[in-house]
Amino acid sequence: MTMLQLAARALLVVVFGTALVGKARSRAALAAFAADLAGFRWLPAGLRRSTAVGVIAAELVTVALLATVRQAGAAAALVLLAGFTAATLRAGRAADCRCFGRAKPAARGGAGGFVLRNALLAAGALAAGLAPGGAVAPALAAVALVAGAAAGALVVRWDDIAYLFQGPAAPRRS
Repeated sequence: MTMLQLAARALLVVVFGTALVGKARSRAALAAFAADLAGFRWLPAGLRRSTAVGVIAAELVTVALLATVRQAGAAAALVLLAGFTAATLRAGRAADCRCFGRAKPAARGGAGGFVLRNALLAAGALAAGLAPGGAVAPALAAVALVAGAAAGALVVRWDDIAYLFQGPAAPRRS
């Protein structure tokens, strides 16, 4: 495995793992995530809970595959990212999805920041799936895994970082 592939896989495991835990840590968290799907007005109310459970299951499978079968995990990550991006673009804004376990408005700028973040994650998924295999010295593998996990932590805190540079978002109009 190359260092790039290891770093990309670590990045994606941190991002999808954090999203998974944030939404599935309790019944209340699951219910809140399902309720937040109302932000996607095109999704019928009767499908919100099953959609929430399906998203969590897909994230779990993606994390497991990234850890075991890199190309399948990378493909699963790409499919999820494409689906999340399409849903956001259809809604016209990033919904408060509790993707990382807390409720707060998405970073200012509508869906643009969300789409940019997902595009960067998609590039990571491509690197995880397409980078050539091969042996890596254990010390270099550790460096790659730590770097990827650190990048994943930055992605998880994306909205907070954007807030530092943009200031608070204007209140939403309903």
